[in-house]
Amino acid sequence: MRRILLLSLIGAAACGPSSGELVVDWTFDGLSCAEAGVDTIYMQVANEVLSPDHFSCQEAPGGAGLGVYYAGDYQLTLQGADANGVITHELTQTLRVVGGRKNQFALDVPRVAATTTASANLNWIFDNDPNKTCAAAGVDQVTIIVDPDSNGSGGINAGTVPCTAGNPSTRQPVAPLSPGTHTFAILGSQGTTLMYRTHTPASQFFAAGFSTNVTVSAERLP
Repeated sequence: MRRILLLSLIGAAACGPSSGELVVDWTFDGLSCAEAGVDTIYMQVANEVLSPDHFSCQEAPGGAGLGVYYAGDYQLTLQGADANGVITHELTQTLRVVGGRKNQFALDVPRVAATTTASANLNWIFDNDPNKTCAAAGVDQVTIIVDPDSNGSGGINAGTVPCTAGNPSTRQPVAPLSPGTHTFAILGSQGTTLMYRTHTPASQFFAAGFSTNVTVSAERLP
């Protein structure tokens, strides 16, 4: 059990009838943090400042004393992150502090729902030339098409963005996508004048929870 200093109540030297100590014990989906693969625990209390606001699993495997609070309701958020810093568990709950006592809560933090969608990081080139910039192509905006026909027509309009968003070295995110194989085409225009279109869509496989890079080319209209 570790102790946290509540910065907003430094002046409260003792736990009187108008204030009480707040202690939180935690498990993660019914397991200890080590068993659940939690490396770091993050804590936030709405409108309050905690110092520190996180502990490693080794420092606080089973909870923490969050300090002395005035009597009332407080919204606490607990997050558990794995060794890569990915949030794997999260809980937000309102806790009531009663003055003149130690207020102890046992909280089980559920696992964050698994991501069921994928995303693309799309960049585009013109005439299959990776060095041809938007300015060189005379294109100022690009319309992204998802899952067009094999010749680049049809499909789902995923929006129009400035050409520079995905050319030549930056990438434009496209989400959400269902897991599986998707194809992409673009329309490159200058204002309302269509200048380029994709004739051979780019195809890529997408896995849930991952972003995948895709490069698509558009060719000048005759």
